[in-house]
Amino acid sequence: MSTDKHENITPDAFDLMAWIESGTVATRQVVIHNNPAMLVEYEALEAEYTAADKAAADAGGDAPMSAVDPHRDIDKRMKAWRKRWEASQATWTVRALDYDDIDATCDPERGGVADPKRPVPPPEKAGQKAAERFMEKVNVWTKGKAAAERERRLYIVSAAVTAIETSKGRLEREPGGEPIATVEAVRALRDRPHGEKWVQKLYDAVNAAMESDVEVPRPTSPERSTTTQD
Repeated sequence: MSTDKHENITPDAFDLMAWIESGTVATRQVVIHNNPAMLVEYEALEAEYTAADKAAADAGGDAPMSAVDPHRDIDKRMKAWRKRWEASQATWTVRALDYDDIDATCDPERGGVADPKRPVPPPEKAGQKAAERFMEKVNVWTKGKAAAERERRLYIVSAAVTAIETSKGRLEREPGGEPIATVEAVRALRDRPHGEKWVQKLYDAVNAAMESDVEVPRPTSPERSTTTQD
């Protein structure tokens, strides 16, 4: 008799396709603030607070009774700043993409972006000028390939966004529905002064979701262990 923990089972007892289809898709969240200029305001407020602390320490107990403590006013302005900062925040949720999703971003017939055609090198006997023309074509191809890859990132991010949440509410993509962040919208985001970094964060989050096959650590504390002792 087998002493293994799991006995062999038959295909009828275990539906492999049902197990595959029951899986979930990994997601990641990226927080973007579209008003980074506000950081200068906060630095100024912090500087005011530090100066107020120093002034209070220097005065000790010798401050006149009529002196007004500026801390309360600074705190009030900091709270107002925090509300405006949170209002500028958007939390983007992206999901892992499958092969077909990625393949579509490379296929112009499916709305994607293809790499430019690689130039064919001339025959060895073609001569120096032909070789130089070929290198010029290679340089153009290299730049075109980099531009296509940069553009394709917009398509990948657009396909991966499942939800965007702001202080005004949450926008969520329906299963099988149209993208809620169109390629044009993601391009507009990228074209902002800080947009290249924002789109890069979203793109990295998609890759992280696709590589998220990690093992959960085994419990180490006694109260979380599944084993018991008599």
